[in-house]
Amino acid sequence: MMIYDLIGSVFIGVSIVCFAVAADFAPGGVNGLAVMANYLVNIPIGLATILINIPIILFTFHSLGKLFFLYSVKTMVISSLFIDYVLCNLPVYHGNRLLAAILAGLTAGIGYSLIFNEGSSTGGTDFIIAAIKKKRPKMTFGLLAFVIDGIVVLLSIFVFKEALAFIYGMLYTVITSVALDLCTLVLKKCHLTYLDCEEI
Repeated sequence: MMIYDLIGSVFIGVSIVCFAVAADFAPGGVNGLAVMANYLVNIPIGLATILINIPIILFTFHSLGKLFFLYSVKTMVISSLFIDYVLCNLPVYHGNRLLAAILAGLTAGIGYSLIFNEGSSTGGTDFIIAAIKKKRPKMTFGLLAFVIDGIVVLLSIFVFKEALAFIYGMLYTVITSVALDLCTLVLKKCHLTYLDCEEI
């Protein structure tokens, strides 16, 4: 699981640090709130993520179970440390904002899928998604992520004060949701193929 945590955290961190922040739009979820906090008061994104997560953890802890909670806190800390101390040293993309939103969505979707499918999460709205998923198993991660992330992106209008930030944020949300579900489908098929090979 640690390998998936590390790889997933790199994808998510690249999405935020290298694409979203540089293009001046907020991704969805707690990461989006953390990006807006960074934009307004210059607090480190990883630290803001942990601080915003605290009340969400308190409200969702009982419905998620101890094991999932511990796994998720571990992943959340790893992801936050990567964002503030490792990935901040990577070169930032300063090109077309539309392309930045697309790349941010793709990398985030892959990262979240790797982490979700190993029974963990990055905390925050992931806790809310997992709690809803537990009660409504037929709902996909991508659909839940789209709804919750869309609400956060809507709030970004009041922070960045431009319509384009909202449009790019919503585009990011759509692409992340699609990439998350597609990557999850591929991972499940690969897992089933691996199990079939073991049985032969």
